[in-house]
Amino acid sequence: MSRIGARPLLIAGSVISAGGMFWLSRLTEHSTFAGGMLGAELLLGAGLGLLFVPIPLVGLTKVNTGDTGVASSLVNVGQQVGGAIGLAIVGTVAWSAVASNLRSAAAAAAAAAAQAGAHPSAAQAAALRTQIYHHALATGFSRGYLVSAGVLALALVIALFVMRVTRADLSGAGPAPEPAGDASSPNLA
Repeated sequence: MSRIGARPLLIAGSVISAGGMFWLSRLTEHSTFAGGMLGAELLLGAGLGLLFVPIPLVGLTKVNTGDTGVASSLVNVGQQVGGAIGLAIVGTVAWSAVASNLRSAAAAAAAAAAQAGAHPSAAQAAALRTQIYHHALATGFSRGYLVSAGVLALALVIALFVMRVTRADLSGAGPAPEPAGDASSPNLA
């Protein structure tokens, strides 16, 4: 971090992670683990590894010594609350897409059966329901991964245009000194 700075790590981590999530959004019900998930998961892990170290350090940079506890707690609260809200959003998107896909596929299957005048056996109906459910799950999770890729793209925008922490800020010189005459810290001289 002190050699290359936080910004290049955050940019690279955001790009790599967004790429991994986008790759995961291409999953179908016919995807295999090795062909559909393994590479994307490795890419996602590498990108998130580059993000998880600089984020807390950037959050605590340029903080006065007396405020490090508060700043640290805000970083932790941000991670916990952000993760909960993010999971709620991604889960809502994914399961809404699953429900929508199930309704439309079931209606299309019923209409096709009525038009053909055929009544499938119980085994055929169960197989069709399973196929519809697997397709709906793949579609829903694909949409959730796409939303996650968008959130990681937003992290890239923040790293590019908002973050103003330099390499010198992370060089290990320590936090900024307390302002002189601060009434909140007693003088124990």
